Amino acid sequence: MRYVTSIERLAKEEGIVENARESIITVLQTRFGEVPSPIVEVINKIEEPSVLKMLHKSAIAIPSTTEFQQVLDSLNSGK
Repeated sequence: MRYVTSIERLAKEEGIVENARESIITVLQTRFGEVPSPIVEVINKIEEPSVLKMLHKSAIAIPSTTEFQQVLDSLNSGK
């Protein structure tokens, strides 16, 4: 098995995070059209894969971008 350096591991994790962000935004665009820039900005700042996974599921099921924004707001208030 090949040794994976910490830099390679970080690059892989960053790729996973970036793909997750893009997936969330794509789902929101597909469902609602243009995604408000404040939502995109918040999504692009999130680094935790588990949070992004939860947001992806929410983006699929949530009825509006307004309610998605409320989910994002609740994440920020929980910090």
